[in-house]
Amino acid sequence: MTAHFIGRLLEVRPVETKDNKTDKIKYSTELTVMFEGITEDGYLKPSVESIYADEEDYDVFKDKKGSYVAIPYNLSVNQWGQKYYYDKAMPVLELANNPLDYSKFDRSKVKKSS
Repeated sequence: MTAHFIGRLLEVRPVETKDNKTDKIKYSTELTVMFEGITEDGYLKPSVESIYADEEDYDVFKDKKGSYVAIPYNLSVNQWGQKYYYDKAMPVLELANNPLDYSKFDRSKVKKSS
C-alpha cells in the first residue's frame, strides 16, 4: 500500500551506508519532512520523519527543499525498526501551501472528554 506524507521538505541529504557483511558502500538520499499539527489544547505538535530514496532521486527533491510536498511512500518493517521509502511509481506533488493547515481550526467546537 502506498501512502503520502504531507509536509514541509526540510532537508535533502545524500547518505552513505556500509554493509558490514559485504563491506559494500550504498548511496541513497534521505528526505526530512515536517508536518505541523496542533493538539486539542491548541499547542503546536510537529512530527518529523525521514523518508529514504535512491541516490539518483537527489535531483528530484533538491529543488523542492523548503516547499510543501506530498511524497508517496511505502513502509518497511524489520527487526531493526521501520523505515519509509519513496515510491517512484507515483509523482511527488509540490504544493503551494500547507493543505492541512490546522491554525484556522476552531478548537472551541471540540468536545473535551470528562
